[in-house]
Amino acid sequence: MNWALLWNYLPYLLQASGITLFVSFMAIAGGTIIGLWLAIMRVSSWRLLRILVAGYAWLIRGTPLLLQIIIVYYWMPSFGVRLPALAAGSLVLAINTSAYYIEIFRGAIETISVGQTEAALACGMTPMQTMRRIVLPQAARAALPAYIGQSISTIKSSSLVSVISVQDLMFTSQSIYSSTYKIAETIGVAGLLYLLMTSFLQILQIWAERRIFGKTRVEARP
Repeated sequence: MNWALLWNYLPYLLQASGITLFVSFMAIAGGTIIGLWLAIMRVSSWRLLRILVAGYAWLIRGTPLLLQIIIVYYWMPSFGVRLPALAAGSLVLAINTSAYYIEIFRGAIETISVGQTEAALACGMTPMQTMRRIVLPQAARAALPAYIGQSISTIKSSSLVSVISVQDLMFTSQSIYSSTYKIAETIGVAGLLYLLMTSFLQILQIWAERRIFGKTRVEARP
């Protein structure tokens, strides 16, 4: 193991990790917003909305993320839509992530009994107020484990934006070992940095579950 080499290139890898975190954060935030709204449409009483959202999820989940990145970055400019590599990578990753969040949120929403919704409507709440005040707070608890799991997958999938020259952790790692021929050292450090990023979300999940489900169990005791 060439420790001197690692020390010299570590600042570049840390800087690239910042790009990876930025892309991942934008994808998770954007995917959450898109996925939540589409999940609400997915459980609406309008059949056409349900079909359209289901088609969106089917299309995005059924095609490779790499293909989606290539389409947006290399093919869309022929229609006059040209995005910088960082913006294109973040956008595609957000869209891809949202398709998985839709099903996570939909499943969580459907765990809430219809009786609670009917009671809220009977009390004079509008459907959106019922969704915001009654359904979503409870559904968030059910969705948490799968949501964090998908967010971890998003961080790992962000490495694919390197194919359009986004200077993230994977792209920088490839550049370093291409010039130094120290593949084991470079990839090893990159893997450790990815592990640290995903471990943070796993720790966050454990903390959130203890706060939410632990409190629920205490309240449920006689």
